[in-house]
Amino acid sequence: MNKKIIKKLAEESYSNKKLNSIKVFAFAKALKRGDLREYIRILKNFEDRMTVSITLPKETEIGLLRRKLSKIYPNKKIIFTIDPTMLAGIRVVDYDNVYELSLKNSLENRLNQITSRYD
Repeated sequence: MNKKIIKKLAEESYSNKKLNSIKVFAFAKALKRGDLREYIRILKNFEDRMTVSITLPKETEIGLLRRKLSKIYPNKKIIFTIDPTMLAGIRVVDYDNVYELSLKNSLENRLNQITSRYD
């Protein structure tokens, strides 16, 4: 089976922008092992494109951010994770784009700049 057909099957696996598990199981049973591997890879790629991951240092800001980010990313699923090692900031991962605005990241960048100048 060629990649175009497998990609079409992956697109058909979604109903109302959500993955339909009944369709996925039906397609998975019908595919050969190599085609199934390609199908799963394409599904993961679709999920990555439809998901925005937000990392925060604490939970207190989630409600306000969820409302604001749902306006910025209206057709995407927003997933929040808490990372207590992050110092005051936010990390947004939108498919291949990573936006990291944290105090820890800024301090590490400054330290790297300073050490690279004096080496």
